[in-house]
Amino acid sequence: MRKDLDLDMDARIRLELDVNDERISDLVREHEDLIREEVRAEEFGDVEDGHRKTWEVESVEMEIAVETVAAAEV
Repeated sequence: MRKDLDLDMDARIRLELDVNDERISDLVREHEDLIREEVRAEEFGDVEDGHRKTWEVESVEMEIAVETVAAAEV
């Protein structure tokens, strides 16, 4: 999704995950730090004007949204 937005790997992003499976959603919450590190996200949170995409991973549908974090928000 960074590539879709032409973002550098070090660009600061906010990540929103909406998972249509309670068990997987719980796993995401348990592993937020690892996920944030792996995708190099600055934070989890609501994404207002970002790039959204629906994915199916092992028969579970999830919507992932990313947006850049403005330097002023630091």
